[in-house]
Amino acid sequence: MEFEIKIIEFLQAGRTPFFDVSFQVISLIGSYVGAVALVIFFLFFKRKYAFFFLLTYGFAYLTQSIMKNAIMRERPFNVSDTIANIGDTVTSFSMPSGHVICATLIAIFLGAYLFSIYKKKGSRAWITLALIVYVFLVMLSRMYLGKHFLTDVLAGAGAAIVFGILGLLLMYFYDKRKQNKKEKVE
Repeated sequence: MEFEIKIIEFLQAGRTPFFDVSFQVISLIGSYVGAVALVIFFLFFKRKYAFFFLLTYGFAYLTQSIMKNAIMRERPFNVSDTIANIGDTVTSFSMPSGHVICATLIAIFLGAYLFSIYKKKGSRAWITLALIVYVFLVMLSRMYLGKHFLTDVLAGAGAAIVFGILGLLLMYFYDKRKQNKKEKVE
């Protein structure tokens, strides 16, 4: 844990009002605000994605709530006097990061949707890069703001990848089943 405290101290050593506000905004986009925006987007363009994203996010949220209460890891700003609590006050436990889970699920579902539209390798490479940078910035913001340790954000990303894959597989099998029913009718 000492190494993780040093990482946060290093990030906060460069504190400025600009970074404080920027990382709070990035963190907000990686929260339920980003999830709601994505659902609204999907409702306009591809409703099926909205349903499966919400289903996946619901299970992930429930799981992270259970994990937080089972692990009961204190927030960095509660563990070390050298770490500032920047922005809003949080009272829940630290492990895993719910913001990172949310941001990673947003990236996975948005990436899947965009991949269904853009087939060229170059386009997909840029989409992948942009979504990885987005998740990385949310992870960085959560540490900079003093809310999470490195292992918290890594656990959040790992859990979200598992849930994201399961959610996309459910959507795939739903499509296959729907297609098979349609073929039987014809």
